[in-house]
Amino acid sequence: MNTKEKILKEFRRRAFVRFDQRCREEENREDTRHTLDTLQELTGLPRRELETIAADVGAFYEPEEKDFFSVKNQVLMVSAGLALICLSFWAFIGLIL
Repeated sequence: MNTKEKILKEFRRRAFVRFDQRCREEENREDTRHTLDTLQELTGLPRRELETIAADVGAFYEPEEKDFFSVKNQVLMVSAGLALICLSFWAFIGLIL
C-alpha cells in the first residue's frame, strides 16, 4: 500500500470513529433528557434541581474513572504490591529464624 492509500484509509477510519463518537454522545444526551423528564414527572422536582443533582453525581464519579490509568496510580499500585511482597517475605523469614 502506498502512502496516499494509507492516508486515505486512516482518514476514513478517523471519520467513522468521530461519527461513532458523535452518535454515542447524542444517545447519551437523549438518555439523560428522557431520564430527567421521567424523574421530573415522578418526583415533581424542578428541572434545574435535577440537573444540579446530575452534575454533582457526574463530578463525584468522573475523576476516579479518568485517573484510574494515570502513571501516578500505576506507580502507586505497583509500589503497594511490591511492599506487600516484601512484608510477606520479611514475615516468612522471621518465622523461619
